[in-house]
Amino acid sequence: MGLLLVKKLLWGIFWVLKKIVESIITLIIVGYIVLVFDIYINTEKLINVDSSINSFCQNVASNPKFTKRPVVFRIDRGTLVFRLQHYLSMGDLAGYSPFFIFPHHRTVVLSKDLLKMNNATLIFIVAHELGHIEGGLKHFGSVNKMEKYANDFSVEVVKTQP
Repeated sequence: MGLLLVKKLLWGIFWVLKKIVESIITLIIVGYIVLVFDIYINTEKLINVDSSINSFCQNVASNPKFTKRPVVFRIDRGTLVFRLQHYLSMGDLAGYSPFFIFPHHRTVVLSKDLLKMNNATLIFIVAHELGHIEGGLKHFGSVNKMEKYANDFSVEVVKTQP
């Protein structure tokens, strides 16, 4: 009788753990799909918004220090990242590169406000986001480590820009 009770208990524990894992995997998949569709639905290609700024950004991306081409620049039109930035303590977000969502696409999403800024600010922010793409998943970890790499990369690109 005791052995049967232990088997039932172990089966119950296994079933509960299986359901928890299934739920977590489902949540990750649904979250990924939501983020991908959110970015495609709520952004527009920069070339369609302002071709001269797109050319400027592409010129920055052609820097020899940046090896992961081609890059698509998009303008935010209300993505979850920009809408939730104030609740997530992200400060004033000027752009982001979702390299962990689109590992095969090199995409940089810029805020609409960035289009009004001067070239020096724009070049630094674009180069910073390119630094995240260049660093890729090997620098995926602590925020400080990722941001330091992107900032250092940006400084190097700005130094070598004509």
